[in-house]
Amino acid sequence: MTGSSSGSGGGKGLLARILQLPGQSVYSKALTLFVVFSFLLGLAVVLLTSEIILREFRETERQEMIATLQRFTLMLSRETRPIEISLADWLQRDTSPQGGQLPPTSALEALQLDFLSVADSSGKIERTVFREEIPPTIFSASSPWPQWVSGRAGVRLPKAGFILLGDSLTAIACQGAGGNRLIVGGRIFDSDALAFLEGMFGARVAFKPLHAVNVSDESNEPLLQMLAHNEFFVGVVGPNELVGHILIRGINGSPIGQVQLSQGRPLYVEGLQAVQVFLTVLTLAGGTLFLVMWILLDRTILARVRDLTRKVERAVLPLHLDFTGSDELATLARRIEDLAVQLDRVRWSYRAVVEDQNEIICRFMPGFEITFANGIFQRLFSREARNCDFLQRCLPPVTFELLTEKFRSLEPGRPLETFIHQILDADSPALWFRSTLRANFLPDGTCAGGQWVAADITPQIQAQQRLQNSERQLRTLSTRLMRLQDNERRKIARELHDSTAQSLSALEMNMSLLEPLAGDESMRRIVAETRQIARDCCMELRTISYLLHPPLLDEVGLPFAIQWFADGFTKRTSIPVTLDLAQDFPRLETEAETTLFRILQEAMSNIYRHSGAGRVWISLARNGREVRLEVRDNGTGISGGDGTKPGAGDGVGIAGMRERLAQLGGELDIRSSPYGVSIVVTTTCHGPDQEKNPDR
Repeated sequence: MTGSSSGSGGGKGLLARILQLPGQSVYSKALTLFVVFSFLLGLAVVLLTSEIILREFRETERQEMIATLQRFTLMLSRETRPIEISLADWLQRDTSPQGGQLPPTSALEALQLDFLSVADSSGKIERTVFREEIPPTIFSASSPWPQWVSGRAGVRLPKAGFILLGDSLTAIACQGAGGNRLIVGGRIFDSDALAFLEGMFGARVAFKPLHAVNVSDESNEPLLQMLAHNEFFVGVVGPNELVGHILIRGINGSPIGQVQLSQGRPLYVEGLQAVQVFLTVLTLAGGTLFLVMWILLDRTILARVRDLTRKVERAVLPLHLDFTGSDELATLARRIEDLAVQLDRVRWSYRAVVEDQNEIICRFMPGFEITFANGIFQRLFSREARNCDFLQRCLPPVTFELLTEKFRSLEPGRPLETFIHQILDADSPALWFRSTLRANFLPDGTCAGGQWVAADITPQIQAQQRLQNSERQLRTLSTRLMRLQDNERRKIARELHDSTAQSLSALEMNMSLLEPLAGDESMRRIVAETRQIARDCCMELRTISYLLHPPLLDEVGLPFAIQWFADGFTKRTSIPVTLDLAQDFPRLETEAETTLFRILQEAMSNIYRHSGAGRVWISLARNGREVRLEVRDNGTGISGGDGTKPGAGDGVGIAGMRERLAQLGGELDIRSSPYGVSIVVTTTCHGPDQEKNPDR
């Protein structure tokens, strides 16, 4: 077994050395595939051609067999004519008074008959004479045969036809004789007759009676085909024999057996041998031609291709291939040299462009081995970066771990990622970079390396941080101003209610005391009008005081303050307000209740001044720690935008709403449509007992 294996390997090695096929040569593989497919195509064409020729041979043989069967059928149809002539000749020579006299046995051979019988009008055989070679038992064993002579039930039968005597096919004919008798003569197709037919038709002839055939047997398919379709059937038995079948019908038209003609297939056998010889010669010639073409192409074209490939692989830019010749490969080599020179120029131009960039540019292999790094990279990270060949040696550990994690998360469907990060180094101040990592993937999904491009955005980050600090300070100042404003409103409302409103009330009381002392009617009218003016001023002052800071907000909570404000809004503007306030709404911290009430005031003021609404809906609910306030109207909406996002189009009122809500960490959602505006305030609040102890 070892020797066989080594011999097989030696044979393959010898073939490879003869053909000089490199293992990874694309051209050699293409040539191999071309030769193999060309050979298979030629073989397929030859096989198809031979199959067509052999099919024509088979069809020709089949047609010839059908013609032979037709001639045999024609011969059988004429077989009863000599019997009729012999019967007529004998009846002319019969001189008996009543007719129906039988000749002696010796005369049957002259009449070319095997038997001669006389039957009465009912078909009963009276006497029979037959040749000596015919055994008399054939008649006793074939009792039904006289019925073909007389007919039954008034059926007129033909005067000539075939019957079955024993297992032998018999041709008979009958004619009327004197005294209402019938004379019947016949010839039996025995072995001698079949041998004569074989010599006449050049085929083996055999007769099979129908009663000796098992119709259900698969081998008797020809008989079934003839019974169902036609009288002929041609089939093939083995590669060298063609068989034809003829269905024989009796004198009454019913089948009685079949005749089988068998003959050789010299045309098909000779054609098959010729095709085999042709295929063998063509295969050998084609294989030799393909092998010679293969060797010539490999020694001429592929050898020069391998030489050119080897020189290109070993050369360094700029290339000097020294590839002589004037053919296409030599021209290709010179073009490669020109392209190499241009590539070298482009490489230096590209490197100069890359070096002029302010961004860090670094290319690396899958193992983070650096293949290219520009001067910014080398100057920024280390004095030894010019000599280091791995990213891990150049970058701080934290930065390298971040880049590694980001790079390994890339995939063929997402080969690029941009992110902002900070580089902390003990030897230099902290820097911020906007980095872009790109992974290069092969068609099979394997990573082939990547590229890291980073831009220093430290000044932008620092400016952004300063801006955020300024915004934070401004927000703190705004919060303080709003708190001071609320406190000032509360103080003004208290002072108006406690001092000015009380003075107006005292003035009204004094005027009521003066009214009875007035002397005339005009004086009393002036006093009454002055008293009413004082009363109206007192009511307006009290309303202004409540609007500045409703006392219900501090005393009983937000829902009662909203109820009071809605009633007053409806009285002042005639716009009905529908309230949906939770019955068990708890008290909130003071700042939250004040903020929600101020937002409600601003929203209702905007509805009255700008919306043109005919109705307002207010709902207040709390789910856990989340508080939701919604103010909705059926007005014309906000013109110039939907108000869903803060922008330059917002008025001072909406900006104030957002600023107040930002202090609580809540969200303001404004939805506008031609059917009205919906303002939804969502925030998280604590109860008044949790304001000082938020851990509860």
